[in-house]
Amino acid sequence: MKKTLILTLFFQFALLFSQKNVKMYYEQKKDTVIYYIDNLEIYPTSIVFSGQPELENMRKPEIFSMIQVLPPKSVKNKVTYFIANDKTKRWGIKKMPGYSIYIGDITLKSYDSDYKYDLPFQKGKSFNVYQGYNGTFSHQNENSIDFTMPEGTEITAAREGLVIDVIQNNNQGCPTNDCAKLGNYISILHSDGTIAQYFHLKQNGVKVNIGEIVKKNQTIGLSGNTGWSNGPHLHFTCYLPSNTGDKQRKTIKTLFRTGDGNKTEYLTEKKTYSKEY
Repeated sequence: MKKTLILTLFFQFALLFSQKNVKMYYEQKKDTVIYYIDNLEIYPTSIVFSGQPELENMRKPEIFSMIQVLPPKSVKNKVTYFIANDKTKRWGIKKMPGYSIYIGDITLKSYDSDYKYDLPFQKGKSFNVYQGYNGTFSHQNENSIDFTMPEGTEITAAREGLVIDVIQNNNQGCPTNDCAKLGNYISILHSDGTIAQYFHLKQNGVKVNIGEIVKKNQTIGLSGNTGWSNGPHLHFTCYLPSNTGDKQRKTIKTLFRTGDGNKTEYLTEKKTYSKEY
């Protein structure tokens, strides 16, 4: 009788954000090999495989999906499984494809485009939009807003959500792309799957913790001048997760309540907006 043999199993992955809580593994049950992924993060993650598995004397009972979305705090999510064709012959997995991991659900195509965001600063304050959507300094092909404001200004949540990432240890900034990685920020996941980032915060200026659910208008941090910045300001952007582009995101325009809160509009560059609500 010929001896069955499982070939060397191989897979590699690339983490596109600083986390280590996503893990793929397999279990063998007689002539079947099953792959699972655990996602211990507090947010959904998307797995994108680089190709199809390479098999020897095995079959795939199901179509192998190259993009898979994992719920937050979930274990043993079945990725795929393979069954030996002829158990009397050599069989196994020659190679599993490499994969990349992305924050959020990259399959999302729609979101709540009518949601009314609140201006991200305290009531009674007014600030100028120094750079708007598709701005010439650092917003080329990007839907982001820069509010000029003194360092240490209280920043408030424009929308309720889950804090999924914070950086606040940096203390440097400069007006070139060389400093882009030195910015402090807060990332908040919204109920429709979009993610907002509040950038260039002051060193140790974050007032919330990862895993905290924040309310709209809650103070979340202090503005600063860290990262790619030519002066103290707040950079606000909202985006859909994506596996394309330099920053793995598709930035979107957001409607803001302005003045006394009865008017809703897209903010315009070089215009000053007040918050009286």
